[in-house]
Amino acid sequence: MRLLSAGKSRTGKKSGTARKRQQTRRPRMSARRMRQVLIGTGFATLTAIVAASGWHAARTGAIDELARVIDTVGTDVSNELGLVVSDILVEGRYRTERSDLVAAIATDRGVPILGVDLAALKARIDALPWVRTAAVERRLPDTLFVRLEERTPLALWQRDGSLSLIDDLGVEVPGQNPRRFADLPIVVGADAPARAHEFLDLLSSEPDLKQRVRAVTWIGERRWNVRLDTGVDVELPEHAPDKAWAHLAKLQRDHGVLNRDVIAIDLRLPNQLVVRVAPSVSSRLRNPGKDT
Repeated sequence: MRLLSAGKSRTGKKSGTARKRQQTRRPRMSARRMRQVLIGTGFATLTAIVAASGWHAARTGAIDELARVIDTVGTDVSNELGLVVSDILVEGRYRTERSDLVAAIATDRGVPILGVDLAALKARIDALPWVRTAAVERRLPDTLFVRLEERTPLALWQRDGSLSLIDDLGVEVPGQNPRRFADLPIVVGADAPARAHEFLDLLSSEPDLKQRVRAVTWIGERRWNVRLDTGVDVELPEHAPDKAWAHLAKLQRDHGVLNRDVIAIDLRLPNQLVVRVAPSVSSRLRNPGKDT
C-alpha cells in the first residue's frame, strides 16, 4: 500500500496522470531489436515463432505484430541461423521425369527456406502430367519435402479416331504417346473412361480371360461389349455382367468355345448362349455336301 500511495501529490491529480500514462504506454519492439532477439535466442525460438504464428495463418493481437516483424526480417534471420535449403527430398516419384520435377521445384540450394512460397511450389508440381496431387512442406532447419501421388495408367481411350491415355480415375493424362501403352486395353464410348476402372476390375475376376481382352465398348449408356484378342466380340448383359463373364470363362475351360470359328458370343439373355460363327462355317453347316 505504501508503494501505491507514495507517488500521490497533495492534490492527487499528478499521480492519476502518471498512472494513466503508464497504462496507455506500451513499449514496441522494433524490427531491428526483434532481429537481434531472434538471432540471440537461436533456432529454437524461431521455430517456436514459426509454429505459433503459422506465417500466413490467422493472426490476432501480439501474433499479428510479431508476424509483421518476421515478414520483414525473416530472410536475414534465416541466413544468419543457417535456415537455408540444403536438401530437397522427394517421395512417390515413379513416372514423373526427374528433369520435369526439378524444373517445377525451381528452388536452388542455399536460398532461405522461410522465403520459399510453398503454395506456388505445389501449384507448379500439381501441373505436371503424371502428378495427381502433391504435398510440400518445410522440414526445418534445411529440408524441403515433396510427396507425390501419381496417376496410374489404366487404358487407352478411343475418341474421334484417335487414342489418348486415361488413368484409373478416368482422367486423361496429357502429352503421352499411346504407342508406349499399347499393352493396355482400349475403351470406346463417350462416358467409357469414367466407368472403365470398375468394369476392368470386374473382368479381372477371370484372369485367364482378362488377359485376352483388347477393347471394351460402352453400349447405349447401359452395358459393355468386349473384344478379345482373336477378334471375337462378347456381348455382356446390362444386369449381372460378372455372372455372364464367369459363365464364358467356364465354357472356355470346359469346352474351348473360343477356340472354334466363332466371331461373336451373345450373353445378354440369362442362362442362354448365342454363338455367331464365321460366314464360311455357316455356309458349310447349311450345305454339308455329300460323302463320296
